Amino acid sequence: EVLGTGRYDVERAQLSPGWVRELNGDHVPETEEYGISSTLFRAERPFHPGRLWELVTERLDSGEFGRVLRSKGFFTLAGRAGVTGLWSQAGGVARFEPAGTDDAELPQQHAQELVFIGTELDPTALRTALEGCLLDGEWTGGADPFPLWDIQGAHDTCAHDQDGAVTLPV
Repeated sequence: EVLGTGRYDVERAQLSPGWVRELNGDHVPETEEYGISSTLFRAERPFHPGRLWELVTERLDSGEFGRVLRSKGFFTLAGRAGVTGLWSQAGGVARFEPAGTDDAELPQQHAQELVFIGTELDPTALRTALEGCLLDGEWTGGADPFPLWDIQGAHDTCAHDQDGAVTLPV
């Protein structure tokens, strides 16, 4: 039904200004037209929960780093050893939840791997602020303002992991 409507006219489409600009290489990508850019943050050390919470709740949406439209990735917090968090922020809504637990047999690439997407971003200022949230060897416990994560059973061994065999229901 969709293909047989006869409503698509190839000649008309070829004459449209957008099509011609694209063919001539004159098309301005939306990223440039609207000033959208992104920056990646990677670090080996975990975040200090209090400093990161303050950055996320008080500074990230303040305009200090440009307009952060979206951020996402993986992160770790001091005091939550062995758990990698999933970071997902869009506009004024942010979610931080457990993404998984570390596998002792696999080397961890980065404790922090986050991408920030926005307009008029200041990557240097954002990177400096995030680096200021990293643990600097001083964590001795204390208040963690992030919501608790339910990871009960995450470290449990599955039956098929114990002997290498997988049993499926018949």
